[in-house]
Amino acid sequence: MSTVADKPAAITSRFDPRYEITLYRHVGVDGAHTLEHYRARGGYRAAEKALTEMTPTQVIDEVKASGLRGRGGAGFPAGLKWSFMPPIDGRQRFIVCNADESEPGSFKDRYLMEDDPHQLIEGMLIAGWAIQATIGVLYVRGEYYVAYERMRDAIAEARAAGLLGRGVFATEPDGEGDEATPASPGFDFDIILHRGAGAYICGEETALMNSFEGLRANPRLKPPFPAQAGVYGLPTTINNVESFCSVVHIVERGGAWYASMGTDDSKGTKLYQLSGPVARPGVYEMPMGATFRELIYDLGGGPTEPAKALIPGGSSTPLLPWSDETLDLPMDYGTMARVGSMLGTGGVIVIPESQCMVDAMANVVRFYAHESCGKCTPCREGVATWLPKMYQKLLAGLGTRDDLTLMEEMVRNLRGTAFCPLADACAMPVAASFQHFRNEYEHLVDHGAPKYPTVSRWAE
Repeated sequence: MSTVADKPAAITSRFDPRYEITLYRHVGVDGAHTLEHYRARGGYRAAEKALTEMTPTQVIDEVKASGLRGRGGAGFPAGLKWSFMPPIDGRQRFIVCNADESEPGSFKDRYLMEDDPHQLIEGMLIAGWAIQATIGVLYVRGEYYVAYERMRDAIAEARAAGLLGRGVFATEPDGEGDEATPASPGFDFDIILHRGAGAYICGEETALMNSFEGLRANPRLKPPFPAQAGVYGLPTTINNVESFCSVVHIVERGGAWYASMGTDDSKGTKLYQLSGPVARPGVYEMPMGATFRELIYDLGGGPTEPAKALIPGGSSTPLLPWSDETLDLPMDYGTMARVGSMLGTGGVIVIPESQCMVDAMANVVRFYAHESCGKCTPCREGVATWLPKMYQKLLAGLGTRDDLTLMEEMVRNLRGTAFCPLADACAMPVAASFQHFRNEYEHLVDHGAPKYPTVSRWAE
């Protein structure tokens, strides 16, 4: 594993000192996963501020003012999502952390949980106070066993220190003077740690809730949305790991501070993941709106071989052709939408010139075919059956021009027709590959062999 992945915060600070590292300031530091290390550096100060100096509404307003958008891929404004919770009516309320980081090209949340688990706990505690949820659910990807262990130990440490459980930040009454300060009972909040079983579909929030409840991990029909009927049919708010960690710094330093970084529609800093044939792959914390060139060249050291495309936000986002124009694009939500792609999780994957694009997309389709839950017809028949078969036929040298037309029609019909976004996640990168690299599909059909020297398992 590269040094950048081991110590991303240190590397990022050295290459780009224009801003302060916040989310990743403890990542890669020995002992950073312990409560002693975290509290010695100001840990849980933001949670104490929120619970003792701010009302739940003030916390939500601060998150709204920050402009924080969910870092799990969809980019929905976090404060607005929190405000969707219904008025308190005596029912149990849940805050859920989606730590099922299963998007190919994404690995930022893993390091937060492994090296800085208390930052996540603090963020969930603040969010619980904001929406008045006394139970948090932390759903960790099944393959992340070290992260699971670190979170388990950190939760135990926090409980032992009175930072989780009954009466968090309770105070004794001040009986002196006429304006004596009354006692505060504190806030009851605890976290249930749940380990997934390795299903990509559990990254979809309603499938995650079903899995947590012990049901088959199929997506639910929306509406109702989780705020109205979530875990066990009760009011629930769901965010991902990076989102909760960002809340800690927003509360501590203010929404205006956070909003001062980034672009008009994309505020704050973001964890960008860089993989593929580059000199220094890893995770880099950068202001929203930094360019691909800054990430890939200034921080990542540049490609180690000629490149022809990049995926901007994990495997489900439409790829972009490699060019100076692409490299100078700001990595933010608005710009990616304008050029026909998505920021997603910020998982930037460099695709080398030597990689056959048909083979690369076949591998993407194979992943989504394997991970489809099979609940709805478009995904069951299109993603899990016919699209993989078409790629297998192409890579075996048996494809025709009519097959290419049919495949393009298939991915158009998949868009927006399935029960959840998994079919779209498969269709969008395939459609982009046809848009930008149709010549490679045509070469494969005309010559019965890929244009670039790759060996595909599909053709065997």
